[in-house]
Amino acid sequence: MLKNILRSAGSDTLKYFPVRLVPALTSLVTVPVFTRLVDKTDYGNFYLITSATSLAAAIATAWITSSVVRFYWVYEGEGRLSNYVGTSVWSAIMSIGLVAASLLTGVWLFQSSISDDLLKLIPIGIASLSITYFGTVLLQMLRAANRASAYATISVGVTLLGTAASVYFVAVSGLGAFGILLGMVVGNALMLPWTLRAINREGSISPRGFRTDIARQYLSFGLPLVPAAVSSWLLVLADRYIIEFTRTTAEVGMYSVAYGLGEKIMQLVTLPLIIAMGPIMIQTFEKQGQLLAQQVQTQFTRYFALITFPLLFGLASTSRHFMEVFTGPEYRDAFPILAIIAAGSLSYGLVQIAGNGVALHKKSMITMTNTLAAGLFNIVTNLIFVPRYGYMAAAYTTLGSYLLLLALTWLRSRQYMSWKIPWLDIARITLACGTMWAAIAVVFGGRDANLVVLLAEVGLGAIVYGVTVVLVGAIRRDERAYAREIVARGWARVSRRAQ
Repeated sequence: MLKNILRSAGSDTLKYFPVRLVPALTSLVTVPVFTRLVDKTDYGNFYLITSATSLAAAIATAWITSSVVRFYWVYEGEGRLSNYVGTSVWSAIMSIGLVAASLLTGVWLFQSSISDDLLKLIPIGIASLSITYFGTVLLQMLRAANRASAYATISVGVTLLGTAASVYFVAVSGLGAFGILLGMVVGNALMLPWTLRAINREGSISPRGFRTDIARQYLSFGLPLVPAAVSSWLLVLADRYIIEFTRTTAEVGMYSVAYGLGEKIMQLVTLPLIIAMGPIMIQTFEKQGQLLAQQVQTQFTRYFALITFPLLFGLASTSRHFMEVFTGPEYRDAFPILAIIAAGSLSYGLVQIAGNGVALHKKSMITMTNTLAAGLFNIVTNLIFVPRYGYMAAAYTTLGSYLLLLALTWLRSRQYMSWKIPWLDIARITLACGTMWAAIAVVFGGRDANLVVLLAEVGLGAIVYGVTVVLVGAIRRDERAYAREIVARGWARVSRRAQ
């Protein structure tokens, strides 16, 4: 049973992988373009707008997105999926509409205190908030139903269309930060009909399916997660505003570019596994019980370490070359942020694994208080250190806040489901990663940066890690066999299409 669950999770993870791979690859196109055509101040305003809309989205949708994932299998078992779909869709529409209207009212009332450059981005920012996060709710419904292929296809479509539109509006039309936001709106709008059609296959999206009893259950479970989502915003994005008010908008731009790269590169491997893990854990817990769910959690921890630790070590060893190759000269001094933020993103992935106990037992208040404590810690430490040390301090306080959140989550989840950490496997993986880092440092440490050198560093790192991780016994025989099976199936599929 455990092997079947893990194979299913592995299959879903591979399907979700393009969801993160495509944004990471498109960043390698957009970042060189945007950092050369959009100045640091305009980029800083862009990130201030997207940070604000992220906060609004947390208030509008956090309670729904968490609920649609947690309760899909409950209502599937009761044969009420049409009510589940109708309630989810129309709850999202009403909540997002209310928050968007409140934002517009607030901007109208306080427009005199907002800079002109920032003010012109607000309408398109609110449009981006409305359509992007409505799409996010719909995608979470597909994720809850384990429809990984549909989720991945739609997500990749949104990314590709939005990226193409943003590049056009920036590079051809010269719209700057406004063009980036407009491209995001276009990409989401073009894919929305396909998303709604995919959702309609689970149950009718008609408002007649809306049920107040389901909405009340969503509110009961999800409302405590709104403060948690706001606290997550404080943890992830509030530092932009502290840098803005105590330093300069240009530093916001530098910090945000490096932060975004480090986060996206790490999420390339963390998010597919985490996205697949949630529904699998819930389904296992609901149908097979806690003991098997606990074993699945331990195996997820091993797999998470296997794929994230080498990426972190590799990024730490190549960050200077990476920033010199892929960003404009104004942004390159921020290269140390890449590895620091990647470590924070890795820690947040571990938080998701550690928190399975409280999530499965619906203890959302614990999630809220943990995240609030970490968010407040981040605010306080930023206020202390950023005015004196600048944006580099914000990176270190972010990492410290994620580590605090991980410790709190681990400690407070134990009474509901103990997290059995495979320490020996993690030690072996760390040894392999350290060997990889040393090899890259010895061979390429003194080289000047260019694309060929960067690709050679990546290739050497992959080879050294792959060989070492097998030699130290971090990958088991059945796992190697499964990996060979996946490669063989992929090669066969490519061969058939080539014919």
